Amino acid sequence: MTTRLFLSALCFTAMLLAQSASAEELRPFHVQYRLYVSKIPTTIKADLWLRETENSDEYEMEMNVKSFLVKNTEKSRFTWKDCHPRTSEYQHSFRGFGKRRNHDMTFSWSPPQVISKEAKETHTLKIEEDTLDDLTILLKARCVFATGDKEFNATSAYGDRLREQHMQVIGREELDTPLGKLDTLLVEKKRGKDSERRTLFWIAPKLNYMLVRAKHIENRALFGELIMRDYDGPLVNKTINPLIDDESAAQQTAEESTTRKTSEETDAKGSTEGS
Repeated sequence: MTTRLFLSALCFTAMLLAQSASAEELRPFHVQYRLYVSKIPTTIKADLWLRETENSDEYEMEMNVKSFLVKNTEKSRFTWKDCHPRTSEYQHSFRGFGKRRNHDMTFSWSPPQVISKEAKETHTLKIEEDTLDDLTILLKARCVFATGDKEFNATSAYGDRLREQHMQVIGREELDTPLGKLDTLLVEKKRGKDSERRTLFWIAPKLNYMLVRAKHIENRALFGELIMRDYDGPLVNKTINPLIDDESAAQQTAEESTTRKTSEETDAKGSTEGS
C-alpha cells in the first residue's frame, strides 16, 4: 500500500462528514471505518468523532488512526452558523511509511488568513471568507446535497496551500452496512481530464449524508477502500434529499395507482355479481 493511497483514503473520510437532523443543528457522533487494499482487509482502523465543547457555540471534530504501520490525528475547532463551519484551529499529525507531517494552523477572520506552523517554519496564507479546513469541509456539503444539488465545490486550506475540491453526484446504490441496507448517493471527486485515478464515495441520506464507503482507484490492480464498521449517532426517519424523495414519491404514486385500480376492479366485480 502506497503512502499516497492511504492519505487519499483518510481524505475521503475527512471530506464526507455530514451530521444533524436539520441544517441549523449539529449533533455528536462516532463512526469507525476499516481500510481495505485491493479487497484485502488491513489492521488499520479510522475513528471519527464530532463533539460539543465547553463553549456552547463551538464544536470539535477529530479523526484518529492508530496501528503498527501508521499514526494519524486530525483535530478541528470551529463554530457553526447557517450551514457554514468557521474554523478557529486545525492540527494534523501523521507518522507512517517513512513520512511525517505536522501542521498547526490558526485561522483568523479580521482579515481572513491562516497562520500555519510546521517544524521551524511559519507560513501566513490569505484566504477567502468561505475557506474551510480539510476536516470540516463537507459539513457544508451536507447542506448542499440536502437541497438536491448534484454538485459541490469548496476551497480548503492546508499548510501553505489552498485546495480546490469538486464533487458530483453520479448515481445511487443500496449498500449493506452495520445498520442494515441503506440507500446511498454515489459521489465522484472530479479530477483533470487526463487523470487515470478515480475517487468514489457513498453517502447515506438516512445518516445525514455520512460516509458509508469510499474507494480510491490508483490503477486496475491497486485500489483502497474505507468501509464503515460501526456508527453511533443520530438517524433521520425521513430522507430529505429530493434526488431520492422524487424517485420514492414516483414509486409510491405508481403503487397507489395499482392499488386503487385493483380496488376499483374488485368493487366493479362485486357490483356486477350483486346485480
